Amino acid sequence: MAVEGEVTEPDYLAYLNKEFGEDHDFFIHTLSVGNGLKPLPCVEKVLEYESEVRDHEIRYPEDDARKPQLWAVFDRDQHHGIPEAMKRARKSDVRIAFSHPSFDLWLLLHFQDFSGAQNGSSAIVHEKLRSQPAFRRFAATNAAEDKAIKDDRVEALKERHGAARSRARKMADDCSASSCSTATGHAQHCDPLNRDPSTDVWKLLAELGIL
Repeated sequence: MAVEGEVTEPDYLAYLNKEFGEDHDFFIHTLSVGNGLKPLPCVEKVLEYESEVRDHEIRYPEDDARKPQLWAVFDRDQHHGIPEAMKRARKSDVRIAFSHPSFDLWLLLHFQDFSGAQNGSSAIVHEKLRSQPAFRRFAATNAAEDKAIKDDRVEALKERHGAARSRARKMADDCSASSCSTATGHAQHCDPLNRDPSTDVWKLLAELGIL
């Protein structure tokens, strides 16, 4: 799995490995680089391991939950090239966990609902997330420790994944595409750039058997 961020996402995936990996029989191999990855390079990074993953796939039945998967985790932020990244991922069977405006929205949904277009800015997401005691300095500076997901922040997230999923799914009701809803999710023809705000990180947890 390749991730855009260099701190928050790798920390969160390490938490999933430690907390759920043994019980749910999975291990996430996280690929990240210093200063992060933009969306298309994020997809290209995980595809560096495509042949290795495909070799392992043939060892498992088609419906085996342990079958290896390729994932890319990236955000809207102010990035260009997202449609190209999505197209490249679909062509190569890379699954996407896309968040608009950022992965940090997924963290916030563990504690509260959220609505209203953000136009790629995470300022309000961060402001609301910092109202939680464990996250009071989250993204307050560019220091790595302010974006880390460890210790008391991990404890604050525990047991809240189901609530976060429900809130994430509910956001589809507010999508500008009339065919999107909580029950059906975002329609295939719904432009991801218009899913403001939204996050698909819950789909990764569902694939891992956590949800």
